[in-house]
Amino acid sequence: MIRSNTLINYAFYSLVFLCFLIIYTVDGINSDFKVLFTNLLIGLVSLFFMFNGDRYNFSLNKMFMLFSFFFFAIAPALQYQYGVVLWSGPSFSDEDYYYLNVVILCILFIYQGLYHLFRKLQASKFETTVVKILNEKRKLIGNRLLILSLISLVITLYFYNFNLTNLLFRAGDTGRVAVNQTISLIFANFLLPIPVICLVFFKKYELNNRLLEFSLLAIVLISNFPTSKARFYIAAMYIPLLILYFKQLNKKYMLLNKILIFGFLIVFPFLDQARKYNNFSDFKFSLDFHMFLQGHFDSFQMFMRAIDSNIITYGQQLLTAIFFFVPRAIWPEKSIGSGYLVSHNVGLSFDNISMNYFGEGYVNFGYLGILIFTLILAFVTAKLDKMYWLKLEKNSSLSVFYLFLLGLLFFILRGDLLSSFAYTMGICASVFFVHTIALKKSKE
Repeated sequence: MIRSNTLINYAFYSLVFLCFLIIYTVDGINSDFKVLFTNLLIGLVSLFFMFNGDRYNFSLNKMFMLFSFFFFAIAPALQYQYGVVLWSGPSFSDEDYYYLNVVILCILFIYQGLYHLFRKLQASKFETTVVKILNEKRKLIGNRLLILSLISLVITLYFYNFNLTNLLFRAGDTGRVAVNQTISLIFANFLLPIPVICLVFFKKYELNNRLLEFSLLAIVLISNFPTSKARFYIAAMYIPLLILYFKQLNKKYMLLNKILIFGFLIVFPFLDQARKYNNFSDFKFSLDFHMFLQGHFDSFQMFMRAIDSNIITYGQQLLTAIFFFVPRAIWPEKSIGSGYLVSHNVGLSFDNISMNYFGEGYVNFGYLGILIFTLILAFVTAKLDKMYWLKLEKNSSLSVFYLFLLGLLFFILRGDLLSSFAYTMGICASVFFVHTIALKKSKE
């Protein structure tokens, strides 16, 4: 938690910010000063809070600021200058961009202030009790982790029709076994992550068995190969393993963020090719800023759509997200995802799209919803960051879930809330399921 090599860190982020400045030299069709200046402030504030917002080597707070830097600063700057309008919707004006830039700046400052306040607050009796329970010394049985991984692997092989292409590439996803939506969600959200979760528990509890560790790692690579799944899922699965296998990430300030910045610029464009190719020979490594003009980075524009369309459901979307597990057969009035909702109201060319976390706040309760969602995000990230670094024992189920949440937070922020909340709760349930099954019962 103590900062090291401060000058090197400042030099690194200064270099990143200088690279960020280069995007304003684009010879585009839009160049309004107030839009670009407020956008520049978003990037600067995001980097500043990423570096100075907390004193932890990595944190949910830093992940949020990293998200803000790429999705609220870099992507909108390029999309604005090139005049890119995603999903063939109505064009945005300079005032639309400027107004949302100001809103996001307010969000960043309010969030960081609340985060600091919540982090400084004394722990409640409930929080102290939870930490005490979680910090009880427990032991796991390694063989049970292997059995759970093998069961998940067999189900995964069956689900993908025992086809290697289906397992390794997203483009080969069409050959899966046909199942209904409920079973598909249970598989993707609960069963598929189990091998990774088992390996994380193995490393977190420092179980010493080379053969067992090799077996768990092999199962992870077969069932959750990096090019076989959506990038948010791969990030959530592999960030914990990255932290556990490379100890320097726990000791060096901001090292994880540096790696993730590299990942966004190099690795993510590479993984994006898995959506189109099913052969490794087709893949190319390149520095591709064109990806910021694509639908993966529609977060800013969908936030603008939410405000421009002025759709407010008075909590209906939030209820749908919280009770995602209730089938529509039982709940016919169950709403659709917020991205889908806005798309149909605006008349976009595609409807299976995201909705920014703060846009979700607006769609639920208007500007009050943005404030409420900002408060919730600050409270949850502040409490979990503090618990992980200052109070939790390393061998606890909550500390394992925290590592997965580092990657899942990106998915939650990009949205939409319905799918991201379902994934998060599914992985959370899977973590506690694995912990319960593999736990060595005390004689007491």
